Amino acid sequence: MLLFWGSLLCWGLLPQAQGQARHLLFLRVSKDQLETDISDLFSEQRILDHVTRIPVTEAAGEGVPILDHLPFVREGLSRKSSRLDLSLVGDLLSGKSLPLLEELFQAGGLIIEDAKGPEVTLQILSDSLFQVTLQTKLYLSLQRILRFSIIKNIRIGVRLEQTGNKTRVALDDCHTPPGNLSIEVLEQMNPFLVNEALKVITGVLDKTLPFFLQKMVCPLATTLLNSLLEDVLRITLAPTISGPEDFQYHVTTTELTEEAILMQVQLVTRCGPGQRAPRPDHLAPQPLPKLAQGSMADLAFWLEAYNDILSCLYTSKELLVDLQDSTAAALIQLLSPRELEPGPETSGQSRGSVGLTVSTPDPPTVCLDGHTAMALQPGSLVLRGPSNTSSVSVSWKLLSKAMFSSKNQELELQFTPNSTVALGPHPAGLAGQEERLEALVLELLKRTFLPHHNELLREQGLPLPSIKGISFDQARMEPSEDYMLLTVPEE
Repeated sequence: MLLFWGSLLCWGLLPQAQGQARHLLFLRVSKDQLETDISDLFSEQRILDHVTRIPVTEAAGEGVPILDHLPFVREGLSRKSSRLDLSLVGDLLSGKSLPLLEELFQAGGLIIEDAKGPEVTLQILSDSLFQVTLQTKLYLSLQRILRFSIIKNIRIGVRLEQTGNKTRVALDDCHTPPGNLSIEVLEQMNPFLVNEALKVITGVLDKTLPFFLQKMVCPLATTLLNSLLEDVLRITLAPTISGPEDFQYHVTTTELTEEAILMQVQLVTRCGPGQRAPRPDHLAPQPLPKLAQGSMADLAFWLEAYNDILSCLYTSKELLVDLQDSTAAALIQLLSPRELEPGPETSGQSRGSVGLTVSTPDPPTVCLDGHTAMALQPGSLVLRGPSNTSSVSVSWKLLSKAMFSSKNQELELQFTPNSTVALGPHPAGLAGQEERLEALVLELLKRTFLPHHNELLREQGLPLPSIKGISFDQARMEPSEDYMLLTVPEE
């Protein structure tokens, strides 16, 4: 029943006239995948290494700008080699002299021991603006008195600027908002000192951390982010695709949606004489369905655009049927005009003078039956008489569930053996034998034609675009209403 209704949907989608081979596609990269790519890149490049293991010394130039605001070491409060006066520490820890806390800060030194992250989050602000937040966790110690961690955010604004058919990435200010320090005490020698120490630390770091992170992290972070986004917006073909008839993908417009970066892509393909023309401009595509859950990206083909691409890729080859095939022999006997039917004495000679061919000049067509993709191939079976003086033709339409594969950076369509056939006009002399004719034609197509045709379609696959960080080799086709979605699942 599914194949029957699918056939009714497909009959009206057969090829029309030739035209320009420019096809509208949509490429989406999920917001979650973009977050992952940014996070992985920052981790690989170790952008927080510059802020770790910061020494605090009295020698000028050995510190880092964040600490320039703190008079950590004073000559009068420390011994040689920058060691603390232990009597000062002892008096402080005993609570004997609380005002010495400030002097301990000046003498002891505050060190950023380690940094974790960044954890990346991406917030869409408009159709052309989003914000990347890098959450960093810094681990600091005040000599042996206190160890604590601080969570601080770095924010980078990103704007997509459209100029004609080109999208440019523009990075806004990279900064660390002041205030909102999240401090967690990890180790302490004397709980009595913690609150007083944190008051001083908070006041100092709240003023100096934004400046420090902006200076130490932002330059590298913005350079890497700009490079990554430029790569995402630049799609190319795999290096193996070359020659004067190259396929070309062009990103024409880019916008941000709630779930993804959406790029409108123009695919330019070769199209020979007699191949189908693209649909008129006024037939605008329907709204895109949501990005499939658990997918990092997809390439969305409007159904009509996909069929146009199929027609431009398709080159037919006539198949000459082996006359020794038992089904072919039965078809020849059924289709032969009476004057061509061999007698007992001339059967070998007559059989050798006829030919049976399968002709498929028109390309296949894909149609959608709910969320199932069906493939329709029209063709004809032609019996030619001696010296091509006469012929008998039976037209047919083969309907199958469409199977797709995306190996070696190409999208291929395949027919399944579980197919049905519908016959078109056939000789009037076959009245009452239609069922037998249909059964023989279907058997011949499934056993002889389909392997040949699937091999032909594999040679005429659609080259897929190459995008940094995204491979369509393991993509799966997910039909949706009005669209074919080539979806790349999360790894």
